[in-house]
Amino acid sequence: MSSNPADLLPQARIRLAALELFGTQGFVKTTIRQIAARAGVSPGLVIHHFGSKNQLRAHCDDWVMDLIEQEKTLLTIGPQPALRDYLAEHPEYEPVMAYLVTGLREGGKIADRIYTRTVAMTEGMLDLAEANGLVRIPEDREAATAFLVASSLGFLMLSDQFARQLGGQHLNDPDVVARYGLVAAEVFTHGLFTPAYLEALKAANTTTPGDGNERPRNPDH
Repeated sequence: MSSNPADLLPQARIRLAALELFGTQGFVKTTIRQIAARAGVSPGLVIHHFGSKNQLRAHCDDWVMDLIEQEKTLLTIGPQPALRDYLAEHPEYEPVMAYLVTGLREGGKIADRIYTRTVAMTEGMLDLAEANGLVRIPEDREAATAFLVASSLGFLMLSDQFARQLGGQHLNDPDVVARYGLVAAEVFTHGLFTPAYLEALKAANTTTPGDGNERPRNPDH
């Protein structure tokens, strides 16, 4: 993905323009004419390549998710400085982040597509990480994956606020990445709750034998 629009073919320039505009001002407010002007092409050429604004957005959805899937190896290549350096060297990924955030905030089919594809991608990443001895996956793999994705995407929606809290402006600011990357690894490695709390929670969710009805037990009793 080139950061210089002049280096791109018309179809790629249109896609980049759409990503930037959809990400900054939303899908509804963005027009074909605005996309064409930003890409330096005619509105007719936008329609020629993509058919309609809805089809263009669907193309952007697929392209963004494919890009993220290609780059997922960043999460398993080693220590945090490698990821920090990569983000610092690739500022062109900022419109991708903005596009995802706006899509999630707008909800609807785009949010559904982002979530569904991210779940599928995360399942594969967890399988690979488990095989390499990097993670321990909970017994309920499906719920664990769904939880991790929902947490990550929710985190993404508050990324600017989070970054400012840590002294930056954007989530991919190198100093912000270094700080949250370390604490996230620490939390996921050591956890927050004690084993006693987990056992009490498991006990509270077991069935009560006798009448066949499932009733949660209160760990405080």
